[in-house]
Amino acid sequence: MRVLLVTQHFPPETAAGAKRVGAFAGSLSRRFALRVVTLEPGYPDPRLYAGLDWRAQDAARGHEVRRRRAFRPHGASLVRRALREIGMSAALVASAGGRADLVLVSTPSMFLAPLAWMSARLRGARFAWDVRDLTWRYARESVRTGALLGWLLARLEGVMLALLRRTDLVIAATEGLAAVLRGQGVPAGRMVTIPNGVSRELLDAFPDPPPPRSGRPRVTYAGLLGYNHGIGILVDVAARLPHVDFTLVGDGPERATIESRLRDGGPANVVLRGYVTDAADLAALYRASDVLVNHVKGTPTLDDIVFPAKTFEYFATRRPVVHAGRGWAAELLRERDLAMVVPPGEPEALARGIEQALADPVRARERCERARRLVEQDYAREAQAERLGEEIARRFGRGGAGPAP
Repeated sequence: MRVLLVTQHFPPETAAGAKRVGAFAGSLSRRFALRVVTLEPGYPDPRLYAGLDWRAQDAARGHEVRRRRAFRPHGASLVRRALREIGMSAALVASAGGRADLVLVSTPSMFLAPLAWMSARLRGARFAWDVRDLTWRYARESVRTGALLGWLLARLEGVMLALLRRTDLVIAATEGLAAVLRGQGVPAGRMVTIPNGVSRELLDAFPDPPPPRSGRPRVTYAGLLGYNHGIGILVDVAARLPHVDFTLVGDGPERATIESRLRDGGPANVVLRGYVTDAADLAALYRASDVLVNHVKGTPTLDDIVFPAKTFEYFATRRPVVHAGRGWAAELLRERDLAMVVPPGEPEALARGIEQALADPVRARERCERARRLVEQDYAREAQAERLGEEIARRFGRGGAGPAP
């Protein structure tokens, strides 16, 4: 069976989406004749990959990889960004070429989905959509809009939901997202939940509980500095905990605001680092940390669907986690006692949560071991990717090895 995978993000990029789709590609290529169409490495900045021979890596993957120019979305208005994403999506789909029995698209960008669906129908192929978030709804909740833009966003959401109801296979990245889609009329029989996870390599890098650290405690956030994450709150938390060092690692649209706050009299116990692409460097940052922290803004959609992918990575490191958020993910973490959970948007509450995690190392270690067992048993990335291959083979035909078309 010939499978065409269209995605904005792909290794050697190292964000959650790229890791997820990279694992999918590895599994699918062992079962089917796979062709991947993606962008040149560019997230969050193409300069990060300037010295990397990613073309040689592509050639060694065992399946064809076609790439278009890198794309960086930050720093544009909502409308302009949408237009640029439509152009990028159209270029990716137009580059696919060849025949396919199944077209699989992984979003964001959300505009990839309708264009890839049309391409699939023209090819006489089945269509599968890996849905990682509801970007169209985020825009309605996070940005002030006038009447016209609000109407356009509502129509866009209607188009996306109509397409999801017609998709042959919907792959939801979280149980919360799957529940929302079912509530919007997406047939449960055409949906499967494949969560994010952690690689065996990362699990093997942290085989034992960490030894006690000396010196000042360190709290680390590593991930996207995005609008939905609200990581700027950690600047306020750091001001309340002058005896604790904070390291913020990553890039994204909120980075410039955080940099400005730190320059203009921000607390001295915050270090803002750039995006880390090397797995060994990121592991070293985790080893130098006493607490790892998440923050997700409280909005109806985020509360319903988000389980930050970095949480599984945090759990693999056996470090205590403080999660600021609401909704189903917060309830799951609280019920299973896997992390310290506090409300989002409240610096005092987040500061207290960090202090409690540092003050009770025995309970923190118990939580860490429960969380570690959870990801080992249920969230190994390679096993989740194999589930997708099995699901596609079961629904659409038997897998078979062979060269890409």
